[in-house]
Amino acid sequence: MIHHRAQRSIGMKLLLSFLSLLWIPLFLAGCWDRIEVNDMALIISAGIDKSADDQLELTVQVFIPNPTGSGTSNGGGDGNVYTISSKGSSMPDALTELQKKLPRYFSWDHTKAYFFGEALGRRGLSEEFDFLYRDIQPREQSNFFICKGTARKLLESQNDPNTYETLIKLAQKPTTHYSTMHLVEEKSSGESGAFILPVASLDMSIANQAQKTFLTVEGMAIIYKKKLIGYLDREAEMGIRLMHPAELGRNVTLTRKVEGGKVVIRVVDTDTKLLPSIENGIWRMKVKLSVNADVIQNTSQLTIGRGFNNMRKLEEPFNEEVKNILVDTIRRLQQVNKADVIGFANAFHKKYPQQWSQIKNDWSSKFPTIDVQVDTDLTIHKPGISNIPNRAHLQKE
Repeated sequence: MIHHRAQRSIGMKLLLSFLSLLWIPLFLAGCWDRIEVNDMALIISAGIDKSADDQLELTVQVFIPNPTGSGTSNGGGDGNVYTISSKGSSMPDALTELQKKLPRYFSWDHTKAYFFGEALGRRGLSEEFDFLYRDIQPREQSNFFICKGTARKLLESQNDPNTYETLIKLAQKPTTHYSTMHLVEEKSSGESGAFILPVASLDMSIANQAQKTFLTVEGMAIIYKKKLIGYLDREAEMGIRLMHPAELGRNVTLTRKVEGGKVVIRVVDTDTKLLPSIENGIWRMKVKLSVNADVIQNTSQLTIGRGFNNMRKLEEPFNEEVKNILVDTIRRLQQVNKADVIGFANAFHKKYPQQWSQIKNDWSSKFPTIDVQVDTDLTIHKPGISNIPNRAHLQKE
């Protein structure tokens, strides 16, 4: 009896072991529902426009992988870039129509840039932002751009199969770092509801004795309540960049005519302090800006070098110029654009939370009335390598 039970027990264990072996291939199979590379179309950039018939037009630039390719003149062996467009009543609808044109599945994981046409921006971007953040879960480091004209024209001009590299470099420019998706989401839901986006445009270059278009950043667009309300002029753009050191880029320069020539300085870094105050119901903001700069060109008769006092003499006129730029920028934002893209709302909210709660829903009316005082302090640190003044006019005499 005992022997019979032992045999039954051994038989049951063998049966369970056999059944377990049947399950192993299912686990070893990996992601059974994964999409193979040969079935994917990688979206590397997307352009979104409002069409003439009041529909939404979606243009995507897709990279079609070709892992088995041995290298061709048009694809480099790794794949090819194609630009396709479709219309719909909404972005999901346009994307559905777009998917019908391509047998491969779209992937947004590699999307580097999103371009919004001017007409769409003027209408408002709330619906498009909602779809991008809610459904497709794109990369947080993707960049948003406004373009004058249509985004479709911008993308269709890029017929180089390596266009995505251009877009990557464009997104990595220091002056566009504030346009990444997670920062746009943060700014659009911030106290003021206003922020700026870089303006993408086309430029021409000569390559192998032939003209070629390339993407560049040209100016800044003001977005308020997720709607394009205008553009910054060059001086206002300079003011914004001076107040935000991360956006200085490589060449932020100022020029003054002195002593029969010019002196050019490069802004190295800045430090901005916003000091809000509320007294007797009057809202005031003191803006303190410290600027560090170096001399990079001198065609004047001033000897600029260590041991000379001329650098200190130059600081006053340059400091006055910086102050004028800042005053004009803030005045334009208050009186013309009526959009707080410089952080006044956040500063008041932090220091005066109770007073802020009373006016936060009417900040667009309060912002233009704030009394602003600007205080700048510019210091020139390095005179450059050469101490030789310009003697050209002396030689002519």
